[in-house]
Amino acid sequence: MKRNLKNGVLLLLCLAFLALTGCDSGREFDPENNNMYVSSEGKLSTSFEVAVDQSYFSEADMLGFCENEVKEYNRSKGASATAYQEEAAEEETLPVAIASFTYGQTARLVLDYGTTEDYIAFNERDEARAASVMFASAKNTTGLPDMTFVSVSDGSRVAAASIIGDGKLKILMVEGEQKVQVQGKLVYYSENVTVTGEDTAVTGQEGYSYLVFK
Repeated sequence: MKRNLKNGVLLLLCLAFLALTGCDSGREFDPENNNMYVSSEGKLSTSFEVAVDQSYFSEADMLGFCENEVKEYNRSKGASATAYQEEAAEEETLPVAIASFTYGQTARLVLDYGTTEDYIAFNERDEARAASVMFASAKNTTGLPDMTFVSVSDGSRVAAASIIGDGKLKILMVEGEQKVQVQGKLVYYSENVTVTGEDTAVTGQEGYSYLVFK
């Protein structure tokens, strides 16, 4: 009974824990201060940190559970059944990969996702982290509501149609509150976003938030 209870608690903790890559420019992901990172190519990484009772959960227990969840997801997508990108087949990008795992008084897991769809599907059991995330180049207004954005440079308001161009600007849509870091610099944002740095922001608690960066 005690073993079953421990396994049940471990399962619940790791499900929350799991519900938690950049390219050639921009600052690298800072998982200590941000829980989501989006590259200029739309690659997504997340971090999640939990307090750990080391007398109850060992490092091997937690890491092993996380590895198994990632392996099973990748297998279900027809990819290599591994939790680490370096162990995947040559030139294969895993749907989900463990980027790092640290263990102490707190444990932090950093995951890389092949697509935003993989992020949503992998985290679907955790409602808080299964929120929609969409990424696109700003080449047209498809999918954008009739709204205005706030300019980071001067605080002015601009219509969505006015930011459309050659696709160098990237648009990120996030549902619910997230601490986000982008690869590059923020240029525009929706009014429910709090900008915290040139490449970081906190999205709104309710509804959808939009970040435009280059």
